[in-house]
Amino acid sequence: MAKSFLKKVVKEKIAEIVKAKKRIPLDKLLHTMLGLPPARNFREALFNAPKLGIVAEVKRKAPGKPAWHPRIQLDKLLAAYTTGGALALSVVTETKYFGGKLSMIAEIKHICNLPVLRKDFIVDTYQVYESRAARADALLLIAEAIPDKQLPRFVELTSSLGMTPVVEVHTVPDLKRSLRAGADVILINNRDLNTLKVNMQTVDRLAKMVPRDNLVIAASGYQGPEDVVKISSDRVRAVLIGRALMGHKEPHKLMLDIVEAADKL
Repeated sequence: MAKSFLKKVVKEKIAEIVKAKKRIPLDKLLHTMLGLPPARNFREALFNAPKLGIVAEVKRKAPGKPAWHPRIQLDKLLAAYTTGGALALSVVTETKYFGGKLSMIAEIKHICNLPVLRKDFIVDTYQVYESRAARADALLLIAEAIPDKQLPRFVELTSSLGMTPVVEVHTVPDLKRSLRAGADVILINNRDLNTLKVNMQTVDRLAKMVPRDNLVIAASGYQGPEDVVKISSDRVRAVLIGRALMGHKEPHKLMLDIVEAADKL
């Protein structure tokens, strides 16, 4: 993969948004939002869990790799996730590299009662309104993809629309500015989105710097119970698992094994 994967995707996303604004003007998104029920509380679902919570992800593929499920049977997958013990869902809606689509959020919420996080590359406030119109309950904001002066605005706008802003960080500087921006849900990604390399020490190193009243979610590199039990920081309240579940023949069994391991932490 290219060394600056994140910069490449952001550049493409900006061009994509220009087309989206012409296709669906902002006033149409605002009109759609008026008729929606309140968003489900993503933060509360995880923060109040007695043990480490699991955020199960719906993702068709990863960059540079073939799709795991070209045609996802959402009802069966979501049944496996919910009965397996997931407390929330993450839905990757980026199309080119991850095979997602925005309409998946509404499909999933029609089937499942868990709160849903939209995971994409958010670089324009138009996408925040777009996410709420698509019925997202929470929105991932990648700190490195959003300029320092704009990040507080993105966090505030997301909250004002009833969604939970989940700010993703990979470095200490991004963590510090995310906290200054008012983020109280921090997703620490073991994966560097520029190189796509994973360092499993990232979560424990950064988590100790997050205030205890914030929700910390660990992400990337967690393949099974043997990885989850290695999380040493007591600041981490949830772990997001995607590739391992999507590529597993029995995601229900893997979920149960992970939840059992998490309960012992």
